[in-house]
Amino acid sequence: MTHAWQQSIDIDEDQAHKLIESQHHVAVNTIRLLDAGWDNVVYLVNNTLIFRFPRRELGVDCIKNEIALLPFLARQVSFPLSAPQYIGKSSPLYPYPFAGYTMLPGQPLCDVAYGLIHDKTFAITLATWLKELHSIRVTENYAALIKGDQTWRLNLKHRIARCEENLARYEPYFAEAGFDTPLLLDIIAILLKLNIIDTRQAYLHGDLYSRHIIANPATLLPVGLIDWGDLHIGSPGIDLAVSTIFSQEIYHIFLNAYDPAITYSLIHISLFHSFCHSMSFLPYAFEQNKESLKRWASMVLDRAIHEIQKL
Repeated sequence: MTHAWQQSIDIDEDQAHKLIESQHHVAVNTIRLLDAGWDNVVYLVNNTLIFRFPRRELGVDCIKNEIALLPFLARQVSFPLSAPQYIGKSSPLYPYPFAGYTMLPGQPLCDVAYGLIHDKTFAITLATWLKELHSIRVTENYAALIKGDQTWRLNLKHRIARCEENLARYEPYFAEAGFDTPLLLDIIAILLKLNIIDTRQAYLHGDLYSRHIIANPATLLPVGLIDWGDLHIGSPGIDLAVSTIFSQEIYHIFLNAYDPAITYSLIHISLFHSFCHSMSFLPYAFEQNKESLKRWASMVLDRAIHEIQKL
């Protein structure tokens, strides 16, 4: 069975080793596969450096966008993010760009937290970071650098069709996670009535969820944001979808910290994106058979459903 995240570009450890040493002043003493996501393969080098290589064609534009915009954004914000320090070019060995950066201290939130976030400080910190990011003035010269079609995220018909396809194809996974088909179809019917039009344009992370928030394992507070492959310019509501990692009480604290006068449109977009993202992420988590991802995909989908039902 093929899946949306199917790998189509091969890059193994030996190939990555050769690419890094041939293009950068880095002596690769140790290298190991750290992770493989939808778009990239990630190698840990010398226990301090992260190198990311596209693993499918859609990931090529993603890495190009990171290389083009992240160094600029990193200079505009106060929080740590995974801006490329090593930029790899296409070559006969591997005809695609790749990027490397110093590993941020900490671990992905999904690997260290086992339930929804109840910490007020966490919510305010993350909200402040996003407000800072979204407040950067968008300029034409950087907007012109972004590759690929980024409009699909607010294409209601497209996203709903994908939700319905995933539900039909992966129904056993949703059932195992405790979601029955009639409930999910009811939520989809509500989404079709939402206002997801927003003319505000901001620089976005684009794929912000528990896997891409780095947390301090001791305090469980956020210390940085990684994996900016979906970086683009669009509605801030896309990034605010991360609000569903919080418990109900903290959810409102997060939104208020971001903007006390937040609009219904932004809330609708955030819940729409959270639900649609979860409808794709949950099958991926089950196919990968990673318990932490399965747990978080289920929790966030449940939170999105709960908030959508109150609209």
